[in-house]
Amino acid sequence: MSQLGIETGIFEVQTAVDEACTNIIKYAYAAEGDIIIIACEIQGNDFVVTIRDKGKPFDPSSVPPPDLKTDLDKRRIGGLGIYLMRKLMDDVSYSFNAEKGNTLVMRKVLAGESRKR
Repeated sequence: MSQLGIETGIFEVQTAVDEACTNIIKYAYAAEGDIIIIACEIQGNDFVVTIRDKGKPFDPSSVPPPDLKTDLDKRRIGGLGIYLMRKLMDDVSYSFNAEKGNTLVMRKVLAGESRKR
């Protein structure tokens, strides 16, 4: 993988994690603040980021895809976080457990072909 490919992958992971954490702060914790746990690990050929919080439960599948064809001046502000996470990462999954809270797992293929593109 070229240096440019590595830098692009790093940027994509950083952006996806930033979007996820922003959503947790803004919606799950309603800006009141609490703990967000972020773990990163290598699993086979994947870089895996797991983000846990104990905020309000949230089902990302309940969010409709954004309308990207509407003129920018007619679109509402925001609403692209989940879309960006799904576009930038190769796999995004979410689960909720009453004891453990919300868990978001995002995977990025380290080398070779991405699963999505």
